Amino acid sequence: MTGQISDQLIYKSQIFCIASVDGVGLFEPTQHGFSPQWGTTACWRGYCCTYKVIKQTLCLKELIIYLSLKEKLMIKHGRGRAKDFIGVFPSLRDTPVGHPSAIYDDLNHLVEFTGSLLVVNNFINNLYVHLGFQAAYKYEEVHELIFESGYLMQSIDRSEEMAQIRKKIIPPFYLYDQWHLTWKGKNGS
Repeated sequence: MTGQISDQLIYKSQIFCIASVDGVGLFEPTQHGFSPQWGTTACWRGYCCTYKVIKQTLCLKELIIYLSLKEKLMIKHGRGRAKDFIGVFPSLRDTPVGHPSAIYDDLNHLVEFTGSLLVVNNFINNLYVHLGFQAAYKYEEVHELIFESGYLMQSIDRSEEMAQIRKKIIPPFYLYDQWHLTWKGKNGS
C-alpha cells in the first residue's frame, strides 16, 4: 500500500500532520451524507480534512472529497450539483494527482472532538516507509493535543519522548543522509 495522505491541523500558525487519534468526534463524511470514493492510492479513504485550532476551539477548515468520475461529469455538464456542506458549495477541481474532487474551503465548522491528537511536523525522510500512515516517532516535532467537546484543554510537547524512542529502535545510520548502500557488481565496479 502506498503511504497515505494524513489529515492536517493548523496550530500556532504551523501546519501539522495528524499522526494519531485517540478519541471520538472527528469529521466522518458518511455521517454528513457523503460517499467518498478512493481518489488515489495515497488516499484510500477518499477524503482529507484540514482542521484548525481557532481561539482554543477545534474547527474543520477544509474538506476534500474525492468524487467518482461519473459524479464529476454530471456536475460539469449541468446534470447535477455538488452536495453542500453546512451551506457551503464546493469548488470542483482535480487534485494535484489529477483525480476529481470537491473542495470545501473556509468552513471553520466546530468539531466536537473529545480525546487526544498526536500532531507532527518535520518528517525525517530517511524513516519513510511506503506503507500506510507514518508513525509519530518519525517526526522531529510532536505535540499531544487534548480536547474536550472540541475545546483544547492541554498541549504537551512529546518531541523529546519521540527522540528517545528513535534512539532505542532505529540503528544510528538510518538517521544520517551520508549513509548509502553501494552496489558492486560481480567485477567489483
